[in-house]
Amino acid sequence: MRKRKQSTVQRFLEKRGLTKVPRGKEIDHKVPLKDGGTDTLRNLHLIKKSSHRKKTASEARRRTR
Repeated sequence: MRKRKQSTVQRFLEKRGLTKVPRGKEIDHKVPLKDGGTDTLRNLHLIKKSSHRKKTASEARRRTR
Protein backbone atom coordinates (compact mmCIF):
# COMPACT_ATOMS: atom_id res chain seq x y z
CA MET A 1 0.00 0.00 0.00
CA ARG A 2 1.36 3.39 -0.95
CA LYS A 3 1.16 6.07 1.69
CA ARG A 4 0.88 9.79 1.13
CA LYS A 5 3.93 11.92 1.76
CA GLN A 6 4.08 13.71 5.10
CA SER A 7 4.88 16.96 3.25
CA THR A 8 1.61 16.62 1.32
CA VAL A 9 -0.28 16.16 4.60
CA GLN A 10 1.33 19.29 6.07
CA ARG A 11 0.53 21.37 2.99
CA PHE A 12 -3.06 20.08 3.01
CA LEU A 13 -3.53 21.05 6.65
CA GLU A 14 -1.79 24.42 6.30
CA LYS A 15 -3.98 25.32 3.32
CA ARG A 16 -6.97 24.88 5.64
CA GLY A 17 -5.41 26.77 8.54
CA LEU A 18 -4.94 23.60 10.58
CA THR A 19 -1.92 22.17 12.38
CA LYS A 20 -3.34 18.68 12.82
CA VAL A 21 -6.26 16.58 11.65
CA PRO A 22 -9.38 17.51 13.64
CA ARG A 23 -10.72 14.98 16.14
CA GLY A 24 -13.03 12.44 14.50
CA LYS A 25 -11.74 13.18 10.99
CA GLU A 26 -9.21 11.61 8.64
CA ILE A 27 -7.54 12.71 5.43
CA ASP A 28 -8.78 10.63 2.52
CA HIS A 29 -7.88 10.33 -1.15
CA LYS A 30 -11.00 11.20 -3.15
CA VAL A 31 -9.81 8.80 -5.85
CA PRO A 32 -7.83 6.05 -4.13
CA LEU A 33 -4.19 5.56 -5.10
CA LYS A 34 -5.06 1.93 -5.98
CA ASP A 35 -7.57 3.25 -8.50
CA GLY A 36 -5.15 5.66 -10.16
CA GLY A 37 -5.64 8.63 -7.85
CA THR A 38 -2.75 10.96 -7.18
CA ASP A 39 -1.12 12.09 -3.96
CA THR A 40 -1.95 15.73 -4.60
CA LEU A 41 -3.85 18.38 -2.66
CA ARG A 42 -6.70 18.28 -5.18
CA ASN A 43 -7.25 14.58 -4.48
CA LEU A 44 -7.40 14.91 -0.68
CA HIS A 45 -10.26 15.83 1.60
CA LEU A 46 -11.21 15.62 5.26
CA ILE A 47 -13.81 12.99 5.98
CA LYS A 48 -15.43 11.67 9.17
CA LYS A 49 -13.75 8.48 10.39
CA SER A 50 -17.00 6.49 10.15
CA SER A 51 -17.60 7.72 6.61
CA HIS A 52 -14.01 6.89 5.68
CA ARG A 53 -14.43 3.28 6.83
CA LYS A 54 -17.63 2.93 4.78
CA LYS A 55 -16.05 4.53 1.71
CA THR A 56 -12.97 2.29 1.93
CA ALA A 57 -15.11 -0.85 2.32
CA SER A 58 -17.24 0.15 -0.65
CA GLU A 59 -14.16 0.77 -2.80
CA ALA A 60 -12.71 -2.62 -1.83
CA ARG A 61 -15.97 -4.41 -2.73
CA ARG A 62 -16.06 -2.64 -6.09
CA ARG A 63 -12.51 -3.77 -6.88
CA THR A 64 -13.36 -7.44 -6.25
CA ARG A 65 -16.30 -7.53 -8.66
